[in-house]
Amino acid sequence: MAWRVLEWIARLALGALFVYAGYVKLRNPFLFELAVDGYRLLPPTGVILVARGLPWLEVALGLLLWSGWKLHYSATFTALLLGAFLVTMTITYARGIEAQCGCFGTSEPISPRTLARDSLIFVVAAGLAARAWWEWRGKATPSATGAI
Repeated sequence: MAWRVLEWIARLALGALFVYAGYVKLRNPFLFELAVDGYRLLPPTGVILVARGLPWLEVALGLLLWSGWKLHYSATFTALLLGAFLVTMTITYARGIEAQCGCFGTSEPISPRTLARDSLIFVVAAGLAARAWWEWRGKATPSATGAI
């Protein structure tokens, strides 16, 4: 029962976080485009593609997490996306580039604090994905129903 409550809280919190992050970026796409460009990892075309597409993907993932539909897939994709963000931010910070996180649309520089916050969010998403796969696997195997 406690796992179900934790799963539900994680789904709602991550879903809200992703819907909010995507919405904020959609409201001011130019600022997000500047943040993506500040990482100095993508060519101009890549910056535009990420800045225009990522907010919609975040909103869609948030809604999928809220709904719980195909949770094992949506939670896994969310964790992978957060992991990619975290690696990108860590590389940028390690290179000494003073880039803005761009996570929630505000001008927040990448710092140990933003890396710690995003690491915590990643751990929650990874835990949710692991739990969702475990539940899905348990429902998909015949031994879970008692049949041999």
